[in-house]
Amino acid sequence: MNNKVPLEQSVLLICVKYGGDEETERYLESLRAQESFHALHVLVVDNSADSKWMPNVPELNCQAVRRPANLGYLGGARYGLSAYLEQNVMPDWVIISNVDLILSGTQFLMHLSKLASLSDLGAVAPSICSDLTGIDQNPYMKTRPSKLRMHAYKWLYRNWLVLNMHELGAAVFHRLQTAPVGSRKSPDQSVRCSQQTIYAPHGSMIILSRQYFERGGDLNFPEFLFGEEIYIAEKVRSLGLKVVYEPRLKVIHEEHHSTKLLKSRKIAAYAAASAAYCADAFFPLRPQRSR
Repeated sequence: MNNKVPLEQSVLLICVKYGGDEETERYLESLRAQESFHALHVLVVDNSADSKWMPNVPELNCQAVRRPANLGYLGGARYGLSAYLEQNVMPDWVIISNVDLILSGTQFLMHLSKLASLSDLGAVAPSICSDLTGIDQNPYMKTRPSKLRMHAYKWLYRNWLVLNMHELGAAVFHRLQTAPVGSRKSPDQSVRCSQQTIYAPHGSMIILSRQYFERGGDLNFPEFLFGEEIYIAEKVRSLGLKVVYEPRLKVIHEEHHSTKLLKSRKIAAYAAASAAYCADAFFPLRPQRSR
């Protein structure tokens, strides 16, 4: 049993599921393989219609949470956190993630616990290695984007064809930057860079400190999908906290299993709505009048 070193900090992991039963089981197995996994409480918020999925990983403290409707990503996480807090106090760490992930190695929780000493820590961005490209998806954004950039996304994403051209172009760009599959290094073989303060974490796994919630942080993003990175980054920023990229926390992302690279018109509409909200709410072109 990989539970030799006691972990004094409590960790709540909320993974939001829509289909992907096999991916979810692989993810849970990688969680159970962690040292001190008994300090971990896992909630699987199942957004799938009429799902009968139940966790089947012995010893892991895991439960499925049924939702009244498909609540989206942060909406599902918010529902799960609310259900947890009805019977528990706020944990030291709240991890929000997709289910198409695998934790690499067995030291994830131990490395996370060492970050508790950092001052003004609001969120942590782990190393998230894409299984499609081999590229670390963090830091998602090192610095805060300009108003022009955010409003350009807002206008470009209004067009379904332009959005998919942008997504395809970005994927091709990353492919050209990637070494052939046989020569890729796994996340355990190399560390891309050192710990650093960044603007935004990749949305597939966002780790929030208890301090984030104690200072007034929330998961009240009003959109269904996409844009979670900007929302969390701006919340952290407004609270006087920081986002830290920590490459010792290693995750493998089985990318685009939950949402396809080329987006349907329905999914594209979610992306457009999120881009518009983030641009208007956090990067207004006109100064907001004080009341």
